[in-house]
Amino acid sequence: MSFHLAPQADLERGITTLGGRRLVFHCHHYNVFLQRTIEDALQERAPRLLVAAGMEASRSMLQGREGEAQSGSAARVLQRAADTFAAQGFGRVDVRQLGEGGGQATLDHSHYAVGWVSRWGKRPAPGCFFAAGFLAGAVAVAYRLAPERVTSREVECVAAGDERCSFRVEVW
Repeated sequence: MSFHLAPQADLERGITTLGGRRLVFHCHHYNVFLQRTIEDALQERAPRLLVAAGMEASRSMLQGREGEAQSGSAARVLQRAADTFAAQGFGRVDVRQLGEGGGQATLDHSHYAVGWVSRWGKRPAPGCFFAAGFLAGAVAVAYRLAPERVTSREVECVAAGDERCSFRVEVW
């Protein structure tokens, strides 16, 4: 990641930004506890909300970041998004099978899956909702799509006992 696209620290104001958006770093303990609290409270409505929140947060940041980068090909935008995701400690995501119509992505060492298993053990269903939202946001930015046209869901999850985390991104 080039230096001008790295997070920017404003020590006087005590804030960090990425792509012109404020950034807060949390460990997996905090993130999975927050996610579980939301899932416990909202039950079956939680996954949709968590994916949407991940999408909006990432889409907003990635749009700002791409403005700074002065872009390039959609594939390059997706790779920069994947590099950003990894640099923030969320895991290494392979976006090479994503295109204008969506596609598949795989995630190694998912922050949420590893965190969940280390705290609570196996989940009954996939739970990397932020990653799903991030991928939807990345596709929306890369192909300049309205966010409501892009959906993403995790189809395999290490936290649910699968060998890997994989996602299906669709464009409507």
